[in-house]
Order: sequence, then structure tokens, then C-alpha cells
Amino acid sequence: MTCEQLEQQLTRYVDGEHVNDAVAIAAHLETCEACRSSAHAQRVARSVLQARAAQLSPMAPPGLRTRLRALGGDAGVAPAQAPGDALGWAGRLTAFAVAAMFVLTVGAVLLPVTTIRSTALLAAQFALDHLKCFTIEGDADGAPITKAQAEAVLKQEYGLDVVVPQPRSAEGLQLMAVRRCLYGDGRAAHVMYRLHGEAVSFFVIPGLSRPDANLSLFGHEQVVWTEGDRTYMLVARGGLRDELARMAPYLRAEAK
Repeated sequence: MTCEQLEQQLTRYVDGEHVNDAVAIAAHLETCEACRSSAHAQRVARSVLQARAAQLSPMAPPGLRTRLRALGGDAGVAPAQAPGDALGWAGRLTAFAVAAMFVLTVGAVLLPVTTIRSTALLAAQFALDHLKCFTIEGDADGAPITKAQAEAVLKQEYGLDVVVPQPRSAEGLQLMAVRRCLYGDGRAAHVMYRLHGEAVSFFVIPGLSRPDANLSLFGHEQVVWTEGDRTYMLVARGGLRDELARMAPYLRAEAK
């Protein structure tokens, strides 16, 4: 079995579903470190998603299965259920979780190549990082922090020189946390805000130029722009397009 053949079945194999080539897959994983690492990453992603299942929506966002197939050539997604069926967390992962697993694992490897050609794929990956940090890992569940604290953490812990826009509490904008995004080469900064309680992510991606765009992917809204040699992206849940449109000019001016 080749790596390409295994990739087509790996998600179902990791999920514990029946696959005809289970013996061949197991044998390949014994000898291929790259595929073994991919399988491990998928198992970890699955465990994390299930551990925080109660905090995630029990239904996949509309159109997600179609988007996933378009991005990943089916990526091992099972046939669609009958209309009206809930995609529950019992047994196997929902389509949303499969999408998250696909983007967080395979997508992380492909990012430096594919996102040069696709702003949409870049936005989809960072939408899922937004979900992961706010909902799955709970990175921004504590008390607000200051601009100085945020910039110090990015510099001292991650080696990232980033101008963090000042929070404006009087207008409902609070700065909650910062981290380094794991996609690509790991140099993207993730700044986490809450706007009137709503989770908003501000990503700073150095060494990448993307055209200005307003997108709706994976149940989220994204605003993308480039200044100099950095691309910036705002991400929030679907339905907050107007809020992001009002917030973007301020962040764009502050982050220069």
C-alpha cells in the first residue's frame, strides 16, 4: 500500500470504521513514519473534539460537507445522511469534526503551498483555528489582558514581533489572549478578542500577500487584507459580518 492509497482511507481507519484494507493499512503504518504521524495527529484531534463535544454545535454548518469535498476530494467523509438527521457526536465524528480534523492535520502540512493559490483555503484554516482556540481549548476563557502583556507574550514565548491593537473596553472590545498559530511554519500570531462577548480572532501572517477579501466559510465570517509583507485576517462566527466590517478599519490602522 502506498501513502496515497492510505490517505484515502486513513480517516475512516482512525475512526474505527470498517475498511477492506485494514491489515495493509496497519502494516504500512508500522513502516512509514510520516503516515504514522498523520494517524496520531488525527487521533489526537478526534479525542480533543470529543472531549469538548458539549460545547460544540450538534449540527454541522449548512453546506460544510460540500465545502469539505471541494477542498479535500471527499477526505473520507461518509455519505450524507437523510434530510433532517442530526449529526450527533455518538459513535463517529460529525461532518464538522471531520472537517476540523482534515484541516487541522492535513491542512497544516499543505498550508505553505496551497494557500498561496487560495485565499479561501487560508480563511477556512484560520476559521477552524479560531474555533479550536476559543471553543475546544478554551484559550480565551480567563480575564482580559493588556496590549503590553499580549505583545510581551508573543515576543518572549513565541519570538513574534507583532503590534497588538489596543482593546477598547468602552466600545465592548476586550483583549483576551494571544498564541502562536500552528499552521504553516508556525509564525502566525493569533490575537483573541471579545466584542460584546462574541469571540473574534485577529491573525497576523508574516511573509504572505493576499488580496483584500470578505468571505463566509465554515460557518464563520472573515475579513482579509495585506499591509507590507503581512496578511491580516479577522474571524468571527457567521452573522457578524457588519460587526467585523466596523471593527476592521480600526484594527487595520492600529496594527501597522
